[in-house]
Amino acid sequence: MKKIGLIVAVLAVVLGISATAGAEEMSLKGKMAVGYTNAGTPLGLKMWLTDGLGVDASVGVNTAATQTFGIQLGADLVMANKYPVLVEFRPAVGLDFGGATNFSIPLMMNIEYFVTKNLSVTAGAGVLFQITPAFVFSHCVVTTNNLGVMYYF
Repeated sequence: MKKIGLIVAVLAVVLGISATAGAEEMSLKGKMAVGYTNAGTPLGLKMWLTDGLGVDASVGVNTAATQTFGIQLGADLVMANKYPVLVEFRPAVGLDFGGATNFSIPLMMNIEYFVTKNLSVTAGAGVLFQITPAFVFSHCVVTTNNLGVMYYF
C-alpha cells in the first residue's frame, strides 16, 4: 500500500513539473485584487506595481483568538512566476488592537494558484515575530494559517 502512495506522489510531482515547464510568465503589472487574506486580518486588497512586486493591505477582526481588530501591510516579492502558479516571499508589518496594542512582523512564503485568470487561492507558511506595547520582543512562532482567496479585476 505504501508503494502505491509513493508512486502516486512521484507521478503528481512529475505531472506538476511538466505542466509548468512550458508555461508562460503571467503579466501582473497593474492588476488589483480584493478578497479573504487570512484569519487575523480577513479583508484584503492587493495591487501589483510590477511583475515582481506587489503591495497589499488587510484589515479585520480576529475572532479566532480574542476579538481584536488588526491592520497589516505587506509586500509581495515574486520568486517564481509560471502561470498558473506564483511563489512569493511576503514580509509585512501588522498592528493588533485589543486589550493592548501589539506590533507584529510576519515573514511568509506563499504559493498563489490561479484557478482562473481572475481568481486565485493562496497558501503560505512562515514565521511571526510579536512585539509588546513596551517594544519588548514577545515571541516568535511558526505560522501556517495564511490561507486566502483573491479576485482580480
